[in-house]
Formats: sequence, C-alpha cells, structure tokens
Amino acid sequence: MELFKTRKDLITDLKEDLPELVDKFNHFILFPIKSKKNSVVGLMFNRDTLHLPKEVVVKIFRTNNADIEYNTLTKLKEKNLFVPDVLFYKQPYLILEKIKGVNLCDFINEKLEGVVELGHLNPEIKTEITHSIEKLADWFNQLHSKTLIENKDHSVSTVLNKGDTQIRDFIYKPIENEIYGLDFEDSYNGNHIDDIAWVCCSLLDTNPGIFERTVPKAKIELINLFLRAYYRNNPSIHFDFKYFTEKLIENLNIVMNRRGINVVLNKENFIKEISKDM
Repeated sequence: MELFKTRKDLITDLKEDLPELVDKFNHFILFPIKSKKNSVVGLMFNRDTLHLPKEVVVKIFRTNNADIEYNTLTKLKEKNLFVPDVLFYKQPYLILEKIKGVNLCDFINEKLEGVVELGHLNPEIKTEITHSIEKLADWFNQLHSKTLIENKDHSVSTVLNKGDTQIRDFIYKPIENEIYGLDFEDSYNGNHIDDIAWVCCSLLDTNPGIFERTVPKAKIELINLFLRAYYRNNPSIHFDFKYFTEKLIENLNIVMNRRGINVVLNKENFIKEISKDM
C-alpha cells in the first residue's frame, strides 16, 4: 500500500517535470530501500526514457534537510568525490544516480561472521577487508582535506562532516576499489574527528559487534587500520585521542539508547586497545 501511494504521488507531483513518470501501463516499478528518516525507493524503468537512466534512487524527504543534502552532493561532486549524481531535485523529491556495488557494512561483516581476529581469516579475504577499510579512510581523507577551513592564525580548522555516519552509508566496488558515499542530509562544518568517531562506532555497533559478544578483536583491529590509514594519508590533521574517545563513547551511548539498551558505557574499560600512536 505504501509503494502504491508513493507511485501515485510521484506521478501526480512530477508529471510536468518528468513525463516518463506518467504511466498507464506499468512502465516502471518501485522497490523499497531501508531508511530511518525518509522514504527511499528504487525505481526501474522497463522502457527507454528521455530524462532519466533506467535505474534511479528516489529519496522523498520527511525531514527539513532536503536542501542540505542537495547542496552538499552538488558541492562534493564539484570536488570530484565519489557520490551519486543528482538527476533531479524538487522538494521533497531528490532523484539520484543508482550506484551499483555492495554495501560496505555487508561486505565487511559477512566476512567476519564467527571470526575473533583478522589473523584467523583466509589471507585473501583479510586483504579484501583491509583494502575496503583503507579505501573508506581515503574517502574521508578526500572529503575533509577538500573542505578544510582554517581560521586566520591556522590554530583551529573545521571540515565538512558527513554527519551521523554509518558504514552502511557506503557502496563499495571491489573490482574497481572504489567507495561511494550516500546520505548527506546531516552534513555540517565541524571537527573532523566527529566523522571518524562515528565510523568507528558503526564498526563496533554492527553485527558482529559489541551487542552480540565481548568486543570482537577483529573490529578493534579494523578501527586501528582505519585510523592509521586516515592519518597516514593526511599527517597535517591532528588526532586528539581524548576528544576521539569521548565522541566514540557518546555515539555508542546514542546507539544503545536507539536500541532501548539501558546501559552507559565506561570508556576506561573499553578503549584501551585502540591505538594512541597516530
């Protein structure tokens, strides 16, 4: 029923802008894409179109952040970051290029099922995971270095943060070794460590993670790989371990609150294995 309503709304609201959506003979199909904040659907045409590719992603905003996402995607595309092309925008509809690949969260976690530490993996699989994490670090390095804003005496700098970052927000193309970032409606200027801490939180949060067992060593190892790759590629950016640990614990407590878990983490018992030598 929800897809039927979405289909009807698309046709009614966009028929003047995108005549290929005027559809009496089921010339396109919709399928749901999981999203917490907004309605997101995949749209596939079964005929040739004038303005759109055969497959697109349609994001229908229920929040007030449509302009933020549109403006951020436009800015990042101009800076040659790997993000989807904006194909059409008219509030509350944002139509995006469909990025084909595997979700990074699934790519990593499916390989770690039942694995305690990375050394227990087949060497080829370990290399695949390592490459994906290093590529994710490179993506954030590109994002932050290309949006860096320093104050006049260079004592403080801010970057464009993706905001509320999850590893599920990335599509990985293993053969091309490329990562595309998705979902920028929470983007803001701030400390680069905000993004870094959210990535590490997402690695720990997703299964296998801290809510399925004692903190799996493999996830701590991936966090260290991510941090080292990020700062190796951008040594001019300072790593503040105290700020990082505070943000990581804060984010994990946010995640637990979302899950309805009534526990507050103590960082002293938790972060000791994460590298301080950045």
